[in-house]
Amino acid sequence: MMSTITKRIGVYCLALAMVVSTTGCETMGPLMGGDTANLTPAERQLREDETKFRNTVIGGVATGAVMGAVAGALFAGLMGGNSRDMQRGAIAGAVAGGIAGGMDGYATAKMQQAGQQQVRAIEAAVVDIQQDNARLEQMIASSDLVLKEGQQRLASIKSDLTAGKVNAKQAEDARKREENNIAVLNKALEKARETRSEYAKASQQLAQGNPNAGRNLDAEIARTDRQIAQLERNLSEYSRALAVSRA
Repeated sequence: MMSTITKRIGVYCLALAMVVSTTGCETMGPLMGGDTANLTPAERQLREDETKFRNTVIGGVATGAVMGAVAGALFAGLMGGNSRDMQRGAIAGAVAGGIAGGMDGYATAKMQQAGQQQVRAIEAAVVDIQQDNARLEQMIASSDLVLKEGQQRLASIKSDLTAGKVNAKQAEDARKREENNIAVLNKALEKARETRSEYAKASQQLAQGNPNAGRNLDAEIARTDRQIAQLERNLSEYSRALAVSRA
């Protein structure tokens, strides 16, 4: 009996380790690529800020859900349960981890933390999105600086190429630096849109039956929208400068 339990522990611990590894992939260091030795302070800061923003408060709910589901399934398995027991354990663990069907679990977790009081739950969600908005704001400030630097470098590349100071290959190699910066911004924009969507769903869940209760949360979502628009503008201007340098 003990041997069987020991084997199960080994197998399930391996499964848990694999899940931990998988859920950690998204937060493993900034998107770099290419030569990072000559990055400016602004470029380094952008990458640090992008990494911090990827670790959003609301995003932690998904990780908690995965870990909770695995823990629930492992417990059922270690207790000798069959596949159905393990499935039930996974569902229970997912709920405990903070999710129950999409972002429903975020609203559920907030309601539980607030003692089932709607207003307090919404206030807690407002605090979460304010933290994520602050991270996004810092990253956009860094992107403003990187954009200006990139525009200047791209203008120099074009003039140097016209003057024959660099050849086409050298110019294209130099542009890879700007392409990498644009890639970092694209990843940030993707995450910002995803985060905004998740909070919008949470707002609908939490404010059910009392739309006015979610006004503060909706105001912060509107702030996220404005920041997303600014990030989109920075990306558009950066991409345009890159295209002009090739014209």
